[in-house]
Amino acid sequence: MPTLITRAIKAGARLTIKHNPKTPEGLVRHLRLTMGNPPVPPILPRGARVEKLDEDGLRGDWIRVKKPGQVILYLHGGGYVCGKPKTYHNLCSRLAVALDADVCLPAYRLAPEHAFPAAVDDATTAYELLLKKGWMPRQITVMGDSAGAGLALGMLLSLRDAGRPMPKCAVLYSPYADVTMASPSRRYNDASDAMLSYRMLEVGMAQYVQNGDYENPYASPVYGEYSGLPPLLMTVCEEEIFRDDTYRVAEKARAAGVEVVILSRPDTLHVWPVFVPVMPEAREDFQKTVRFIASAGR
Repeated sequence: MPTLITRAIKAGARLTIKHNPKTPEGLVRHLRLTMGNPPVPPILPRGARVEKLDEDGLRGDWIRVKKPGQVILYLHGGGYVCGKPKTYHNLCSRLAVALDADVCLPAYRLAPEHAFPAAVDDATTAYELLLKKGWMPRQITVMGDSAGAGLALGMLLSLRDAGRPMPKCAVLYSPYADVTMASPSRRYNDASDAMLSYRMLEVGMAQYVQNGDYENPYASPVYGEYSGLPPLLMTVCEEEIFRDDTYRVAEKARAAGVEVVILSRPDTLHVWPVFVPVMPEAREDFQKTVRFIASAGR
């Protein structure tokens, strides 16, 4: 049984975000309007501060702590067409303090103005920036939610293929890892998903991948080969339309010998861990995220 606050958040998401757009332009306008601001006003814990990122052609935010011993690269969600780093200040500032970590939140280029692979290129630039600043791969965690989680996977596959060093682990909240619409949960969870609809993805896919190469593994990581990737922690709500993306990635990764941990919950919603600090389920799984990152690479 979901908590009262979770039921309220689900109802709010269904009312304000879930949509059946008639046109691609209408979808982009709707998402940028409804997902352009943090779901909870940012309240940074003691010991965390925000600085601007403006380097190597990247803009965005840093969450800083006084003596960081590691760094997190966080790629925001938003269907590849919207989203802002500030939406994640609550989550990322708490991760920073709990793990003594700086957090890099790049504002990667968005579709339709900047189609695939622009976002992958920007994510890769952000990762290389961390290496350039002296962070060792064993000190780097890659994180993302929804499209940002799919982007994180695509970036990792791209880095692996280029012979670049892997981070110590990756945390992927409800990854959007298939832009082909082939995953059965797109249909069978269309009604139960509190935030997203089949029609939103059907209209939005061509906004991101404009050349029709939907099965490119850097755009749809479910079609990738996972040997050499770091340990993965993934979350999935059993009622969301991205349900199958998590399990398909997990199957591929495990077959390649990659360690995979899945946090599955019924009766929550897409990317519920980002609703720290207000959602009890998010607070619980935040602690599991912290323990996973802290133990990775030991």
